[in-house]
Amino acid sequence: MNPALARHLQTLGLERAPFPPTPDAAAWFQTARLEAERVEAAHCLRTRAGFVLLTGEIGTGKSTFLRRLLFSLDGEGVVTSMVFNTFLQGPDLLAAVLRDFGLEARGAPAADIETLNRFLVQQWRAQVTCVLMIDDAQNLTLESLELLRLLTNLETGQEKLLQIVLAGQPELRANLEQPGIRQLTSRICKHVQLDVLAADEVQRYVHYRLQAAGNPRPGIRLRADAAQALHRASGGNPRRIHQIMDRCLYGLYALPAQARVIDPALVRTAAAEAGARPLPRRARRARLPLATAASLAGAVAATLLVLALRGADSRAEDAPPALDAIPVAAAASAGRDDADWNACLRGLGGADVQVRAVTDAWLARLPTREGLCLRRHAEGWQAAWRSGLRAEDFLAAQNQRARLQAIQALLHAEGLYDGALDGLYGPRMRSAIARFQQRSGLPSSGAPDPATLFLFDTLLAARAAASPLSPETQHHGNG
Repeated sequence: MNPALARHLQTLGLERAPFPPTPDAAAWFQTARLEAERVEAAHCLRTRAGFVLLTGEIGTGKSTFLRRLLFSLDGEGVVTSMVFNTFLQGPDLLAAVLRDFGLEARGAPAADIETLNRFLVQQWRAQVTCVLMIDDAQNLTLESLELLRLLTNLETGQEKLLQIVLAGQPELRANLEQPGIRQLTSRICKHVQLDVLAADEVQRYVHYRLQAAGNPRPGIRLRADAAQALHRASGGNPRRIHQIMDRCLYGLYALPAQARVIDPALVRTAAAEAGARPLPRRARRARLPLATAASLAGAVAATLLVLALRGADSRAEDAPPALDAIPVAAAASAGRDDADWNACLRGLGGADVQVRAVTDAWLARLPTREGLCLRRHAEGWQAAWRSGLRAEDFLAAQNQRARLQAIQALLHAEGLYDGALDGLYGPRMRSAIARFQQRSGLPSSGAPDPATLFLFDTLLAARAAASPLSPETQHHGNG
């Protein structure tokens, strides 16, 4: 980290940049829909089904999605080539793919395809899956797209030797509609479309990013009305949100930690100076640029800046934010202080720990709270746990079928599932999970999100403990 950025973050009490200008897969904002899309895309690649298409407007997180998809495949016998420079076309693109796989390119397409084919066959025999990811694929020419189609012809009797992920702006889909490339389009097995954040997601997104950056208590907060202003100024586009929020942080320099609350006036000024929207001339003359506050030596100027930004909203500054305006990790606890909460989290271990806001309905469904860290919000609960089930298990290979059959049996016992206990995650099971989620006070997406998985875990464990074949009740000998 460069010294200037380190000083900037230290002033705000942060450990890392919460709103960086580059893709940041380490702080993935996981929604049920996004997670389901990632799991299904990973499943297509693991099963060697063919093409995966990823499209979205500029700044909606395509590169971050690709990196997260890559992380989910790590350690699973997958070799990946990633191409980000799509100014390379035709033979140069093929040569770049070979080099990224560690192969020597000769510069002749026929010879290079033969080299790649030999490599892919070797990897297939070793049960290694080869994946090619191409970002900014809307820049590919028809010649390059035709080359990719030729690469999909490299196959065994039933499996493609090379799995390809094409990511690009919406015009990529239009490019794939060209009649000359329709054979390639017909081989797309999954299309992930990324969209902007909804109005009710912006505040959660901002507080999640701040929490991931080590935001202390009480820390930096975004008021509910400021989140609405941020959504209007950014259109819900994550990249624009980052630009605006990064500017907002400068406006908090002169405030004590307990008063670092972002209000609509600060959002509007930051949006104007970040280029998101023009500032009216009268207001532009009345306010100092946020860059003035970027210097620690200019604390007095920063103070004047903040006072100017508050303006007519100053009376609402001290009003407590709504519950959804407070990041989960910064919510007030009742019945368990922070030391106990942190000790409980340490007991869970650092890996794969899920921290979520949960409802009373969700808690009422739990047969036991063993393995659960819990503390009270003002109007809800915050819970942390480690789940043995993963979303990937629902779309994995045969070795996970018994686990899904057990879940199907659980759903059947609750009158939610009437299909065969086949261990397959299909439309019928997805519909049953959605009803289960609705009954449990969870968003009824039908996707195996972390809160749903923990419920399945605990309910299945309780059923196993109560089974006549459990160690406590099993009969031994001839009696």
